[in-house]
Amino acid sequence: MRFRTGLAIVAVIGILLGATVVGFEGLFDSGGELTVRWTSDTARPNMNGNHHAPAAARVGDHGMIFAPISGAGGSTCALLALNASNGSTVWSDPVAPANCTIHSVADPTVADYDADGLGEVLAATTEEAVLAYEPHTGTQEFRQNLSDYGYTQPVVADLTGDDTKEVIAVDVQGTISVFRPDGTTVWTNRLASYTWGQPAVADFDSDGANELVVGLGGGGNLTVYEGDGRRRWKRAAPFDSSITWMTTGQADGDPAIEIAVGTTGGVVAVVDGASGDSEWRRDVGDLAAVRALGDGDGDGAPELYATAKDGALRSLDASNGTIEWETTLTSADVGMMPPPSMADLDGDGESEIVAATNDGLVSVLNPNSGEILATYERAGEVPIYVHPTVGDTDRDGTAEIYVMYGDGRVVALAYHSQG
Repeated sequence: MRFRTGLAIVAVIGILLGATVVGFEGLFDSGGELTVRWTSDTARPNMNGNHHAPAAARVGDHGMIFAPISGAGGSTCALLALNASNGSTVWSDPVAPANCTIHSVADPTVADYDADGLGEVLAATTEEAVLAYEPHTGTQEFRQNLSDYGYTQPVVADLTGDDTKEVIAVDVQGTISVFRPDGTTVWTNRLASYTWGQPAVADFDSDGANELVVGLGGGGNLTVYEGDGRRRWKRAAPFDSSITWMTTGQADGDPAIEIAVGTTGGVVAVVDGASGDSEWRRDVGDLAAVRALGDGDGDGAPELYATAKDGALRSLDASNGTIEWETTLTSADVGMMPPPSMADLDGDGESEIVAATNDGLVSVLNPNSGEILATYERAGEVPIYVHPTVGDTDRDGTAEIYVMYGDGRVVALAYHSQG
C-alpha cells in the first residue's frame, strides 16, 4: 500500500475539517466495504491517460457497460461493450489506428434516439463523427460527420419542440451540430473556442421549451441557445478561466434550472438558467471540478459537490455556495481531481457520494458529514482522471460503481454498508 500519512496526521485532518477520515485500506473502523466485482481485460500498453467515463445501462434483460478505450498513437482504440456481470467483452468497434489517440472515443451515452423502444449507445470519436450503435451487437445505425473530434457526451433530447428527439454533438473546437434521427441536420453553429464541459439540454427558463447550454474553454464563456439555434443569452468570460466541468439542476427554489461550472482557475459558480446571472461563485483552488448536484444529505435542500487540485472534496449549499463540510481524499500531490458522483449504493433509500482521486483511490462518503466510509485502491498505483460511473445494472436495488483507470481497465465495485 502506498504510504500517505500517519495516524496522527489523519486524526488532525479529521478534526480540522469537521469530518472523520476513515477507510484508508482498512486502517480504521469503516462504515462499510468496497469490494471488486471484476476488472476488465482492456488495458492498453504504454498508456496511462484514459480519461473518458464509461456508460452503464440496463439494455433489455442485460446489464451492459460501454467503455471508451483510448491508446497511444497508432495502437488499438475502440468503443467496447462489456457484460456488466463479469466484465467480459460483448463487442468492440475499433477506431482506425491512424485516429487512435488519447481522445479516440469520448464519453458514450445510452439513449433511445430513434424511438424504437431500445436504448442505443452513442459516442463521438477522433474519426470526426458521432455514431449510434445497436447495443447488443454493436451494429452501427447512425453516423454523422463532425468538423472535429468529439470530446463530450452526445446529448439526446427533444431540443426543437417537435416531439422527436434530436442528437446534439459539440466537438472539441466548439461546433454545435443538431441532427434528426434520420441523419439530416437541423442546425449547426461554430463557436469561438474549444469545449470541454458537458453540454446539457433542459427547460432552463421554465417556459415549456427546451434550451441547450454550452460552456467554452477559452475565456470561460457560457451560452444558452433556443431549440432553433437562436442565442438566448451569453455571458462573456464571467469566470476568468476555462470551463472544464459543467452540470445542471435545481439549486434553489425558483422555477429556472441552474447551471454549475468548475474552472481551471478554481472558481465554482452557479448561474441562473433563465437570465444567465451569477447566483454565487466561490474559489476552491486550481482545477475545480463539479458534477453531482442534488439533495445528497436529505435535508430538503440541494448540495453541489466540488473537488480541486488540493485533493479535497467539498459539499456546498447549492443555493448560496456555503461550505457544509470539507474532506481530504488524498494528501498526495496530484495533477487534478475528478468530480464525484452520487447514488444509493447500499439500497437504504439514501444517497452516498463516491469519489475518485487522481492517484487512484476510490472512496464512498457519507453526504451528511463527509465521513469516508470505505476506500479501495487498485494495485500498481494506476491514476484516475474521470468521475466514477454509477448505475444499478443488475436490478438489485443498489447502484454499482464503474471506474475507468488511466491504463484503460474498468473496475466494477460494490459497496456494502455495515448493518
